[in-house]
Amino acid sequence: MIEIKRIHLFELEDLKWFPAVFRNLLTDALQFNITAFQIYTPVISLLKKLIHHMNTTQIIDLCSGSSGPWIKLQTQLAYEKHPVSVTLTDKYPNIKAFKRTAELSKNQIQYIEKSVEATNVPAHLTGIRTIFTGFHHFKPNLARAILQNAVDQEAAIGIFEFTGKRLQNLLLTPVITPLTIFLTTPFIKPITFTRIFWTYMIPIIPLATTWDSIVSYLRTYSPQELKKLVSSLNSKGYVWEIGEAASSKGKIITITYLLGYPEHPK
Repeated sequence: MIEIKRIHLFELEDLKWFPAVFRNLLTDALQFNITAFQIYTPVISLLKKLIHHMNTTQIIDLCSGSSGPWIKLQTQLAYEKHPVSVTLTDKYPNIKAFKRTAELSKNQIQYIEKSVEATNVPAHLTGIRTIFTGFHHFKPNLARAILQNAVDQEAAIGIFEFTGKRLQNLLLTPVITPLTIFLTTPFIKPITFTRIFWTYMIPIIPLATTWDSIVSYLRTYSPQELKKLVSSLNSKGYVWEIGEAASSKGKIITITYLLGYPEHPK
């Protein structure tokens, strides 16, 4: 087994005792800002590559949080004029957010209400697997299990992270993250007293988001670490592509990605 040394502090949203109301508000804020700033636009070409190679328009999104970037991405991924169908899943599914996303997409984006473990995806959930801003939550043994499960079920997988262990991220996050939460919260739908209260009156959400953001940067796998992960897998006949893509915001944000797919899909 290849050893990967990394800082793996806890993120509040991962903890079982962390109240669901806080977890949902936190992931709502993350989802809104990822969508509003179009953080993941550069991965469209990578996703289209997987869709074309696997000849499928079905995507199974793992660790979806409050729906990730899919509200905009789904409409940009039409394959030969056929819309791409996305199924949202999570260990702690945010059903309210999933329902809103399904309605906005006119049910092109669907969801699973039951908990789905990324390390053991039910075989009936077929399609290209994706994880956005979620892979860093898993320690190396579980990260390997996610990838090996995809290999064992001959599924393609795409992992995308805009976080990373960069000095500028760590220095700017304590300032930019709470400021962004304060400024964007009035635009997050639905506007509720709960959201306003825990953001402005007692700022649990800005503080929790800032902590989780810092930890995310420290925990995100680098391309070199991802290469170590895949080298330890039993994945004969599988192709891995690992790299970085510049976001539409230039060099301020760089997306680390891992693509895995069977060389000869069935």
